[in-house]
Amino acid sequence: MRKTPERIESLAAEYVLGSLKGKARSRFERWMMESGRVRQEVWYWEEKLGQLGDQVPDREPPKSVWLAIQKRLWPQEERHSTSPKQAANRIWPVWSLFATAAALVLAVMLVQQPTLEPDSRLSGAIVQADVSDPLWLVSESSRDSRLRLRSVAATSAEAGKDYELWIVPDNGNPLSLGVIPVGDMYQVELTDEARETLSQSRTLAISLEPRGGSPTGAPTGPILHVTKLYEL
Repeated sequence: MRKTPERIESLAAEYVLGSLKGKARSRFERWMMESGRVRQEVWYWEEKLGQLGDQVPDREPPKSVWLAIQKRLWPQEERHSTSPKQAANRIWPVWSLFATAAALVLAVMLVQQPTLEPDSRLSGAIVQADVSDPLWLVSESSRDSRLRLRSVAATSAEAGKDYELWIVPDNGNPLSLGVIPVGDMYQVELTDEARETLSQSRTLAISLEPRGGSPTGAPTGPILHVTKLYEL
């Protein structure tokens, strides 16, 4: 499927509206992981459609709405005709009690709720030129200090070999994050050093190593993939 500007714009709008479903939605989310152009289009539509709520004019509900509410609240008086204004006057005290109680609960929750720091995360995709789907999708969480790799189109390493994941620093030797399984979610808890290094370089690499990983603490086999992560 070609990623023409027109198609990206159309799919981004559908994605933000929530009308893009199933495999098409999953495929579009992979496009977002791979393409800054796609992400920009999604952000554009989120901002554009998010403004619609401010442009909707206030409208007074028709009489039938008030009568339906009155019938639910006071079924024994459903045969008596009541004007919308009278119904509103009767309903208002009831809803005022509900609103007051809700406000008190919200106030307590706001007092008790701890202040959360912004969740600055890195994510990206490990791709291969001749493969349409990404091999792995990568995401990092600043809250639990974990890096996650979800296998998508990756295939098992050759016999007697394993894939090993590395953080590539701006300066110095690569830092191993362990052997990566294929066909499953791989999670690794980042040390303070690893997290700091990753936040600075935002670069990961995958090498082909002997079974169990590199015996030296540095890549010994060929570097198969290198990818840059971006900040969400």
